[in-house]
Amino acid sequence: MKERNLQYQQEIKHQKDILKQQVEVQESERERIAVLLHDDVGNRLNILSVWLNNPDTWDSERTKKIISSQIPELIDTTRNISHSLYPVNLERFGLILTIEELIANIELSLSVRLILRHEYTQKDIVFELQLYRIIQEFTSNVIKHSKTTEMLIHLRDSADLLCVILSDNGIGFKIDSSERGMGLRNIALRIKALNASYKWKSRKNNGCRLIIVIPKPS
Repeated sequence: MKERNLQYQQEIKHQKDILKQQVEVQESERERIAVLLHDDVGNRLNILSVWLNNPDTWDSERTKKIISSQIPELIDTTRNISHSLYPVNLERFGLILTIEELIANIELSLSVRLILRHEYTQKDIVFELQLYRIIQEFTSNVIKHSKTTEMLIHLRDSADLLCVILSDNGIGFKIDSSERGMGLRNIALRIKALNASYKWKSRKNNGCRLIIVIPKPS
């Protein structure tokens, strides 16, 4: 009875830890979305408001040019924020096509290759959403910080586990000092929520690699 009670308490603690991690990830995402809304959408709307509330400039070519350039950018930003909140195509088309869409959207900023080892079989939507967010966060960090020219996404879907390797050929980083960054922290929390193991490998001016081993969900 004592052993069963101990196992039960450990399971409860594990579930609470996972829930806490998920809440932390959600809160950090909400903070990021709030910053995007304030700094990008809010500032663009303020610019439009200034020009639209100045009758003396309504008929000028400069005003028309500014407004016509701001509106498409607002639409793109809003679409990107919406996709950040929930990638609709993930549920509609699956993980692989959604990753390919992500790659297509950033191809002007970064060259990314997706490599599949064995045929990927569709998983639970919650599982795939977490995995997609990990890839998305890694990609965002690479674009912002790594000064890389190429990124690779390896997926190996075997009978017992899913192995994911994300790598780039950028400047690398000191793993211990970078773990505190929000991007890497979010990645770590998501990996833990998947009950997976992971390892960072990085050397100065020789890129970085994230290896994730995820047990197959039941």
